[in-house]
Amino acid sequence: MTKVIIDTSAWIASFQREGSTELKGLVKRLITEQDVLLPGIIKAEFLRGAKDGKEYEKLSDLLKGLTYLPVEDNFWGRLSRFSFELFRKGLTVPLTDTYIALIAIENDVPVVHKDKHFDLIAQKKPLKILRPESNVQT
Repeated sequence: MTKVIIDTSAWIASFQREGSTELKGLVKRLITEQDVLLPGIIKAEFLRGAKDGKEYEKLSDLLKGLTYLPVEDNFWGRLSRFSFELFRKGLTVPLTDTYIALIAIENDVPVVHKDKHFDLIAQKKPLKILRPESNVQT
């Protein structure tokens, strides 16, 4: 399988007891096969939601095994332009989602998510989505 970015929304959903078994299976397989790329913004977003220090440490240990995906200084200029273009096309989405979408596009990797904003971005830009229900990339 190709490398993939797992958005915070999918991470959270994959840990919920009543969550999708397809999503849980996909996330587990991606971790096991070392196919997950981790942008810093997702790491920060995910860890800040830990319920206590013990969970924070457990989640932090899990994330240490993933491939960190850094950005260069000039990424911020490209992100500004990308966000501007989306806004001009009538799409207003959180900056964290535009960050993740752009880094995925620039690295030619799909995003696994449970957040409608990525589907909206994919309608306007060449963002690839990996759907947990079918493991099909769109």
